[in-house]
Amino acid sequence: MNTFNKILVSSVMAVSMAAMSFTTSAGVNPSYEDVRAAIDNTLAKVEEAKAALDNGVNNEAVIDMVTDARQLQKDIANNVLDLKRNQASNVLKQARTALSNNELQAAKESLADALNRYKEIKQLYAANH
Repeated sequence: MNTFNKILVSSVMAVSMAAMSFTTSAGVNPSYEDVRAAIDNTLAKVEEAKAALDNGVNNEAVIDMVTDARQLQKDIANNVLDLKRNQASNVLKQARTALSNNELQAAKESLADALNRYKEIKQLYAANH
């Protein structure tokens, strides 16, 4: 009987822990306002990085801005936009790599491309909502 109780208690604990794990992993879809804010924040950070690069701010500061933009874009959670968001993120990564290698022209081109891509994402999202 004692062994049966131990098995029963451990089974109940395992099931309850699995249920809690499943509940916490099941995320809620972000609202329109959340996705819109993520797009706007990312776009603003890319614009800030481009302006900083155009104004001769040191590469490390611009790299930090590009890194911040890549973090912010992760909150753009929308199935329609995922592919375009990933492509724009890769362009930001190219800009960061160019800055690290002190290739300013390539970095400027990549930031301009990223800026256009995030503007397109914003337009697509607005058109679908």
